[in-house]
Amino acid sequence: MALRVRRKERITDRFGRPPNFPYDGRLERLLLNYDPDIGYFRLSMKRRNARDLRRELIGPRGLKDVPDRYGGEMKFRLPNGWRLRLTYYEQEYDHEKCHLSAGDADAEFIPPARSEERPNPEPEAAPSTHEAHL
Repeated sequence: MALRVRRKERITDRFGRPPNFPYDGRLERLLLNYDPDIGYFRLSMKRRNARDLRRELIGPRGLKDVPDRYGGEMKFRLPNGWRLRLTYYEQEYDHEKCHLSAGDADAEFIPPARSEERPNPEPEAAPSTHEAHL
């Protein structure tokens, strides 16, 4: 009987993620400098990939705190005003295999609001009489 040699490190891609992690160039650009010009984007993935994404962005703390099998939503603050919203969908029960199937998740990357897009916190002045009659 031949002995199996165990790997010292797990197989990962060049970014340190599992090889089945969905690739998106916008995510790679975001991780470089969190530039708001990248804009909003969404990635669809499996729950395990959402866990790996959280580990990379936020760290290992609270990694096992996820919505239950019925789904849910989690929100996180990222550097430079970016926000991450993870939406977990309900997991289906596979009756043939007698276990839950892999769940799906969406990762939405929401850029910071720009100063010209933010609403002015001060109330607008009342229109002058000239403007009111136009």
